[in-house]
Amino acid sequence: MTRPGRSTTPIEVVETARRGGRRAAAGAILVGALLLAGCSSGDVPSGGSVTGTGTSATSAPAEAVAARSGGFTLVPAEGWVDATDRAGEVAGLDLVVLSSVQVAKFNDNLVITSAKGGATDLDAEISRGRTQLEGQGRTISDAPDLQVAGETATGFSSAFEEAGIPVVARSYGVSHGGRIYLLTLSSSPGEADHAMAELTAMLAGWLWT
Repeated sequence: MTRPGRSTTPIEVVETARRGGRRAAAGAILVGALLLAGCSSGDVPSGGSVTGTGTSATSAPAEAVAARSGGFTLVPAEGWVDATDRAGEVAGLDLVVLSSVQVAKFNDNLVITSAKGGATDLDAEISRGRTQLEGQGRTISDAPDLQVAGETATGFSSAFEEAGIPVVARSYGVSHGGRIYLLTLSSSPGEADHAMAELTAMLAGWLWT
């Protein structure tokens, strides 16, 4: 169901990832290089929810989607869809899910990348991400730890503007099975609490494979 103040709109993937070597690819996306935003043409991806004036249509419950790495699956929140194939060619990109409902000209989205590595590599990526964002003048703050299928994910929050649209991003990293996974949840500021609740629900259905 669409909440007050929310409107369903078409979407497109906007890729602003910096191109670089494989070593830097994960960190580049961690700092919010990939954003999914609304546009003026196209269709809501299959599997989303659509609500219009006087009518409504809701999809069947979402099914688990698998990461490209084969390392995990998760179940998208209601109204969220797998948009990985729409994100272009980005090294390390594992999974992208986003809401088919737009708030303040922005679609909530979760971008997950992965690479081989352990806890030391993860700490370095998180530190590098914070430093890069601070260097860009973004507002950085600590974020509480999250649990991802028995593993603790650590990270931080950042606030910035993308094409004039205010965005809040929560970036987390978690290590499992010889790989590091970098998760970035992006939303409009007013949608931040709801987006975080959606992320918590999706992480509850995260399964290592």
